Amino acid sequence: MAGLPSYIDINGLCPRCGNFRRRTRDRSCYACHLARSGANFERMKAGLAPVVQRSRDSHLDLLERRRAEREDDHTVRQFGDITAKWWPTGKLEVTFGDGYTEPDFTKLKWQECMNALEIYPGLRDVLRWAGWSVD
Repeated sequence: MAGLPSYIDINGLCPRCGNFRRRTRDRSCYACHLARSGANFERMKAGLAPVVQRSRDSHLDLLERRRAEREDDHTVRQFGDITAKWWPTGKLEVTFGDGYTEPDFTKLKWQECMNALEIYPGLRDVLRWAGWSVD
């Protein structure tokens, strides 16, 4: 497969489109990849630069927020028996009164968030403080 952009994977049917062709680079579905980046692919074939997803200022802002998180620059607030830490990247760490800590509340599934809101009514104030829409 050296040098080839794609290969056929007979056992690896794509669950989204049903195609067998895979990219050599990351083993993703070739057809789905072209559908995601088709406009940029056509621009590159024509010799034009691809459209960027983020502006320079936005990228620099993201780098600054990541640096602040690495340096443990966060805001802490107490809501009754719940302690919340919010980082500039949007990460929300919640420590409950029983000692359980959820390291990143943003990575929970929707149903898990709803269950936590039923068990801990004070969590609603935490999520509002973090900028979430919970009503």
